[in-house]
Amino acid sequence: MMSVAAWGADSGRVVRALEAAHDSVDHIDSLLQRHVAVPAIDSLRRAIRQRTGAALVPADSLAYGYALDRAALALASIADSALLDVGGQYYWLGGPTHRAVGIPDPDNTLRTLAVVDLQGGSLRTESQRNAPRGSARSVTVLAAGGLAANAWAAALVSLRGGCDSVLVVAAELSVVCADSARVRWTSGLQNRVSLPAARAP
Repeated sequence: MMSVAAWGADSGRVVRALEAAHDSVDHIDSLLQRHVAVPAIDSLRRAIRQRTGAALVPADSLAYGYALDRAALALASIADSALLDVGGQYYWLGGPTHRAVGIPDPDNTLRTLAVVDLQGGSLRTESQRNAPRGSARSVTVLAAGGLAANAWAAALVSLRGGCDSVLVVAAELSVVCADSARVRWTSGLQNRVSLPAARAP
């Protein structure tokens, strides 16, 4: 299910673009349920595997990111700006913005450990599930597109070696990694991540 808030001068055209965006998301879901190959997804999965050595991320787990990209494409020439959400993954379309997005505690996703400034593009957080207490981590990736954010987050959270490994492999990306000890991020997010006063170094 996708939620969208969109703004534009011609509300009728925005409504029709939203319908096209929803149709696009439904079409992608249908393709993946029938196990039809989607070249963009398969290509990115292979590239990430070559770079990280991580197991190939299942194609159907990348549907949210790809669906966001397709929905954004449907809205791009119609809406002045839009905020899209599919399954907790966000995509901002339009001019630069400053949207505060919480970084969840991997041991308790109802608690926020930090806040990252989403200025455009997509943001996806993946958390380890059923990890022993204290060894869980969450990885948040900000990228220009939904598929890239989705795929990198899924691959990085599965890496061995915790946040240390994640930040080495993802040094050129915009990534926040949180574990039970602390929250760390790549240099591309310098001055865009804030910590509560109690957690600030």
